Amino acid sequence: MATVALITEEGAAHQQPYRDAIRDLDLIERAELMDPGGSTFGDSVATVGAKAGGTHTTVESLLAAGKPDMAIVTMIAAHAPDVIRPLLDAGVHVMAEKPACVNVGQFEELASLADANDAYLMLALANRIGPSVADARRIIEGDGIGNLYAVRAVQVDDQTRIQRRLGDPDWTFQKKLAGGGHLSWLGIHRLDMLSYLVGEDIAEVSAMTAVAGGAPIDVEDLAIVTFKFAGGALGVLFSGYLMDQKGHNGFTVYGSQGWVRAHEGEADALEWRSISSAMAGSNDRRFEYDGRGGGYTPWVDRTVRACLGEIDPPITAEDGVKVLRVVHAAYESAASGRAVVL
Repeated sequence: MATVALITEEGAAHQQPYRDAIRDLDLIERAELMDPGGSTFGDSVATVGAKAGGTHTTVESLLAAGKPDMAIVTMIAAHAPDVIRPLLDAGVHVMAEKPACVNVGQFEELASLADANDAYLMLALANRIGPSVADARRIIEGDGIGNLYAVRAVQVDDQTRIQRRLGDPDWTFQKKLAGGGHLSWLGIHRLDMLSYLVGEDIAEVSAMTAVAGGAPIDVEDLAIVTFKFAGGALGVLFSGYLMDQKGHNGFTVYGSQGWVRAHEGEADALEWRSISSAMAGSNDRRFEYDGRGGGYTPWVDRTVRACLGEIDPPITAEDGVKVLRVVHAAYESAASGRAVVL
């Protein structure tokens, strides 16, 4: 049984899904609650019920109550490093809502601190554990599409979240608080997932960004990112707030003997085509799922189990550094008009 810390604040993202995970996972016995402003305690206690431990406004108070097995940190990105740093100093494993920083240098520092204190630092990039991703990765690792040629991915979300708060934009639309826009908040999921799928790091990035919707924000609502993997294959990501509701997202991976694709926003299925003789003449296959799967509760379950030593972590601090470098290389490329080599 585990004790976790839930560290959040007013305006932080995905608070309720994390509370729900704490409530629903039998693995978690107790949750210590921290909020520097104290405004979220009522909602947290109402959800986690008898699992609620103490309430704290500082990391020092939290740690004085005992070292948790893992801290879930969901904070405004600009505020996250100052909370994560003392936790890692104390050797506490941390699962942090992305991006957990406003520039990659901050996260590089945190990753070094985690390594120095034998602590995990895991960004909440839960797309890794979706069933279609797991199956696609297995197919690719098993030479199911041959040599890697190219990848493409789409992450399109709702423009309405910007338009309904034009006079008071959410922190995710303020560069000083978020570090970037759609790419650093949602496109980052696809960039991490693609490297995870194909087992290669992104080595070069070229990008263009825009405020396609014309909103008075100082971060992008649209990014087109092209990139090259370490092995030479090319990729492209279409990342933006463009629809009236959450909409199009998915990936396709092309190889010398076939392809594999999923469109999670439209169908709970994975399609696979291969001309390999191993397919025994059945070249086209389809995997269907009962819902998208994955999500916050399974992700919290896996990260807690990793912190208890039962399984390997689903993501490492180094993985987080790598994807954040890609995101900020894309911003650098968009600003300079030049490709950026990582």
